[in-house]
Amino acid sequence: MSLLAPVVIALALPSLAPVNAATPTAGAPDSCAARVRIEATDDGYHAWADNPLPGPIEVRLRYRQRHNTVSSPALPARATIPAGSSVVVAAFRVADPSRPVDFDLILDSVPGNPSAQPRDVTYLLPLTKDTPVMIDQGFAGSFSHDDDENRYAIDFAVPVGTAVLAARDGVVMQVIDRYPDTPRNNPAEHRGAGPADTRLRNANLVRILHDDGSMAVYAHLQRGGAVVAQGQRVRTGQHIGWSGNTGFSTGPHLHFAVQVNRGMRLVSLPFRMEGASPIPSDSGASVGEPGQRE
Repeated sequence: MSLLAPVVIALALPSLAPVNAATPTAGAPDSCAARVRIEATDDGYHAWADNPLPGPIEVRLRYRQRHNTVSSPALPARATIPAGSSVVVAAFRVADPSRPVDFDLILDSVPGNPSAQPRDVTYLLPLTKDTPVMIDQGFAGSFSHDDDENRYAIDFAVPVGTAVLAARDGVVMQVIDRYPDTPRNNPAEHRGAGPADTRLRNANLVRILHDDGSMAVYAHLQRGGAVVAQGQRVRTGQHIGWSGNTGFSTGPHLHFAVQVNRGMRLVSLPFRMEGASPIPSDSGASVGEPGQRE
């Protein structure tokens, strides 16, 4: 979790006259999604990508359709955008000045720098020492930990409203906390069904960027359950939110994963955690109290 929502922009221009192009909000994007804007130049247009997050993102600009335009570089084109910055991803010019320009652009974005070099560190258990903990699904769990983003994730079975702690120092890069709890589980809405796929995008979460470019994701938080803000620096063991049952969830739990961007795709990494070593690869394993950090 999670590929940021794509942004679509459409232009149908009779000439090279200056244009103010608004960015549509494709689907139901979060406020932290990258934004694309078009700026007229003397000989064409520049497509800028804006990164509102307090951490780097990678973007990919592509055509949905085009008529009478060429770009440099050719699309699809990628760019890495530092925190809170903007980058020109591509320049466009008219192929035939006697004809109108008509093209649609789609901007995909993924959090994180694809050049990140994660270190091997020990993570703190993201729950208080007095919280009884059961791992509902571990590494490579067959229910939903079978893709690159989630293969090395842990689902902690904890009641709604359980305090969630930062497992490592970092900067809060992304906060999503507007989605309501998932209704009682319906077997017809498991993986592969439309509603379940939608819920994968509807989990409240906090994403924390570490100093080595890796990112920890704390997902399925309750609505309004984040107690930190984007851009805030947090310390290991600091309270960051309250657990919940949002998104694709069959019961209250905290989904924890360490991820990196590996070229427009998020990949989860195996990790060591106090009190959870070795981390199980199936459900039902108990976790002891945290031990001494390295």
